[in-house]
Amino acid sequence: MAETDPGAPEPTQNPDPATREDGREVVRELDLSRGARSRTAAVARALEPSRTLVERWRLTPDGRVRDAEAGEVDRVVAASMHLWPILAAVLGPAAPLVPLVLWLAFRSRSPLIDDHGREVINVILTLLVLLCVPCLGWAALLAWVPVQLVSLVRGAVAGGSGELFRYPAILRAVP
Repeated sequence: MAETDPGAPEPTQNPDPATREDGREVVRELDLSRGARSRTAAVARALEPSRTLVERWRLTPDGRVRDAEAGEVDRVVAASMHLWPILAAVLGPAAPLVPLVLWLAFRSRSPLIDDHGREVINVILTLLVLLCVPCLGWAALLAWVPVQLVSLVRGAVAGGSGELFRYPAILRAVP
């Protein structure tokens, strides 16, 4: 009779601990060092705000992304940031500062305000870049401005509804 190792698995036991008897794989946590479990817990705690953020956004049946937790104030601020060109008639060249101030003041309050503020700031920066390039930029403004005016209205409506909105044909300088 052959000698058997006392630590060797018996023939009736599953020799591969990564699979169960029914053949499915078992996912196990690797503990390579003493602190691995605490590092795993720290990573999970760090990822918790992003999980909350992902759970916050809802896809509507018409394919739009909506902030399920946006309050009335959040939606009003998000919509008002898009209407800065209307303020240009009253404030003149200082009108682009209004969405910047609103964004800086309220961006920590809501991800909806943060997203809409970034988009409006990117539109303003794109406009400034096009204004600074004499020939080509000014020619591009002839087609760009009407598209952006329509998009400003669409962005204000989306912000008022608590939905995300992306402007076409802008530089994404503020990610």
